[in-house]
Amino acid sequence: MIKRLRDEAGYSLVEVMVSILLLSIAIIPMVAMFDVGLNTATRASNYDKARSLAKKQMEIAQSLPYASVKSSFPNAPCTFNGSGHCEATNLTDPDTEFSSFRYTIQKQYVDLNGAGTAFVNSTTDEEYMQITVVVGWGGASFNDTTYTTSSVKAK
Repeated sequence: MIKRLRDEAGYSLVEVMVSILLLSIAIIPMVAMFDVGLNTATRASNYDKARSLAKKQMEIAQSLPYASVKSSFPNAPCTFNGSGHCEATNLTDPDTEFSSFRYTIQKQYVDLNGAGTAFVNSTTDEEYMQITVVVGWGGASFNDTTYTTSSVKAK
């Protein structure tokens, strides 16, 4: 009987515990890598969607005549203040793809500076308007993360 017990092949409890420990040491960092990778992919996706929404709004502005952009873009007319600045905030896009995003469109009169090499702010319509689209997402105020793009519209 004793010889028969000695001939039994198998793993002892200590060997099993050591193998579980080694596997745990290897697997736990891999789980963290997957979590970081998923978070990075989500952030990149949100940034790409924000860029797409900003580009969409900018293309709409570029396709409209100057007078339409000035008076009714993005929706209701907005009155330029004393600094030549007009802003429409917390706009939402009807597409469900952008439902978790809010954007702001800022319009500001600009004037050619001197030799025509730079733009400066103007308080009156000088036939050039800078349009800035700021897209925000995340958090209750939608400004945890933002993407901004600008373009100049000429009359």
